[in-house]
Amino acid sequence: MQLYNFNQMSSVLLGGSLGDRSILVCQGRCCRKDGSKKILTALESQTSGDIKVMPCGCLGQCGNGPNIIILPEEKLYQRVSPKDVSVLFLTHQN
Repeated sequence: MQLYNFNQMSSVLLGGSLGDRSILVCQGRCCRKDGSKKILTALESQTSGDIKVMPCGCLGQCGNGPNIIILPEEKLYQRVSPKDVSVLFLTHQN
């Protein structure tokens, strides 16, 4: 798993804020091929009510997937695997 700063692109891609805490899981063709549906399912099974987990369209990082974005920190994680999900939750707890 690799971490990159999302550099304020979320407002451009999303058209505004999704709230206090959101996790976006790319469901573009390349990410789906690399297992992003498993990541989405794993995140949804561990999420609490104050975190929105949602699929999103291609994040333009094809070949580095599966990709997810943690908001509001605007952190882009690449090459995420299902085993990374619990680490992500611990890293981004309030």
